[in-house]
Amino acid sequence: MEPPQSVLVVDDELVNRELLGAVVEMLGHEPEYATDGLAAISQIRPDHSLVLLDMMMPGMDGLQVLQWLKENPLFRHIPVVVISAVDAIDTITKSLRMGADDYLAKPFNSTLLKARIDASLEKKRLRDREQQHLRQLQEFNEKLEQRVEEALEEIQEKAGLLERRVQEYTAMFDISTAIISSLDVDDVLDRIMELSQDVMTAEASSLLLLDPEIGKLRFHVARGKAGESLKSATVELGQGIAGLVAQTGEPLLIEDAYADPRFNPAYDVQTGFRTRSILTSPVKTKEGVLGVVQVINKIGQDAFDSHDLHLFQLFAGLASISLENAQLFEQTRAMAEDLRRALEQERQLSIEKEKMGAYIDQQVVDEISRNRERTLALGGKIVTATVLFADLQGFTRIAETMQPQGVVSFLNEYLAAMTSIVKSEGGLLDKFLGDGLMAVFLTNEDYPEPHALRAVRAGLCMQERAKELKREWVVQRPEAAGLQARIGINTGEVVAGNIGSAVRMDYTVIGDNVNVASRIESNARGGEVYVSESTYNSVREYFDAERQEPIHVKNRAQPVQTYAVRVRS
Repeated sequence: MEPPQSVLVVDDELVNRELLGAVVEMLGHEPEYATDGLAAISQIRPDHSLVLLDMMMPGMDGLQVLQWLKENPLFRHIPVVVISAVDAIDTITKSLRMGADDYLAKPFNSTLLKARIDASLEKKRLRDREQQHLRQLQEFNEKLEQRVEEALEEIQEKAGLLERRVQEYTAMFDISTAIISSLDVDDVLDRIMELSQDVMTAEASSLLLLDPEIGKLRFHVARGKAGESLKSATVELGQGIAGLVAQTGEPLLIEDAYADPRFNPAYDVQTGFRTRSILTSPVKTKEGVLGVVQVINKIGQDAFDSHDLHLFQLFAGLASISLENAQLFEQTRAMAEDLRRALEQERQLSIEKEKMGAYIDQQVVDEISRNRERTLALGGKIVTATVLFADLQGFTRIAETMQPQGVVSFLNEYLAAMTSIVKSEGGLLDKFLGDGLMAVFLTNEDYPEPHALRAVRAGLCMQERAKELKREWVVQRPEAAGLQARIGINTGEVVAGNIGSAVRMDYTVIGDNVNVASRIESNARGGEVYVSESTYNSVREYFDAERQEPIHVKNRAQPVQTYAVRVRS
């Protein structure tokens, strides 16, 4: 039972106010009174469900009050029924054009007035429910957009990391190729230092080899602004960072060179270069340390990090390999290429998975997979289909008494059970509608039986499953034990395809026959499956049916004949 509604009665005559108020109270609602137009606009509240408005009043007449209400965003949604002794057709037409929901002449018929009040309040309830659904849909879309943004940020982060890894392994591959294709070791070493500087985004790089004749490190490759001035320089073993690494054979990461006592600033003084951060790694073979490689100052950052050190050791290892064994270079090239290909495949799979998402019906995913090379576009085609609408009668009432978590848990349980049945009969879940759902049954090569038969069979199974759930709810959810499912089914031509915009589209069906199915469901009795005559004619040899009263559907001149379908005994 719906709660009583607040109705504002506006009339300058006491007798009329009392008569109107009595009718409102008789209908179980709560009347409030305003003696004229100015009083009405001072007393009106957004929670009023209806205004009964007299036309002829002193000061501010009914048309002025009506205009004020419809121009005010807070009150334009409140239905207005004009009750007036003025029965001129132009006055009636003007009030309706200004937004009045109905017009009743004085002296009014109480039975007719009751009907007009009930109709207006029902219209208000439907409008409020629609606004609630729109708010819920907006909240859902906002959450979905947030999740998509988060997913895109994660993809971009991973894509950036993958691109860096591809660049790194591509550099390894280039070095390996150079080692294989060139017999000039100096050329290969120069290429190694060039690529290491690029990949490490360093300001300078150098390779120092041990000169066995003098027992010192000599700059073999020096790249950067001070490179030319260092080509003839030597470094004592144990002196500075390079000499220390050559002596110990262990790599070093120096984040702040001038804060480290092992750093020798003499070369900065000599070249005018300012060293901030250093990566140094030994070049060694089985015979021992042959030299060291260095990169200096990471561009765009204060210092190198541990990942840079690990990567740079790979460059040092390649330099060692170029000096020791050409055969190992071929193995390194193959490994780098395999790793690059694997990372690229992983990147493509990750992007594909994100594109498909977790909210697309499996049949649509399969269709996209079968047509992967075709561009998705807006549009549709006319097909014959059977549309099923299901709804829980009375759920809105009990949902108001449940905690939000309880509502979500209950809907997940119920809708999961209904969806499973739809899919078992080859149906396509089009959308969830609060506590209900819409499903479409099309011709499907995997399900050879007619779509109308599969849809009706699904509806009957859904009712049986709902009864099983009700027996469980008696114990687990007693407040839901009185709920009953309503199911409406219609067969006919619909437009199926991608509906929406270029940036957001849904695969769905639309058309008059979809509206008919929805209307049949809203007129069905709880616990029943109602079908249209077109659906009944397709399945009459399989099921028993009871003819029902025809129903009227918007935009259709003729009423729609319906049948209550049951399993044949």
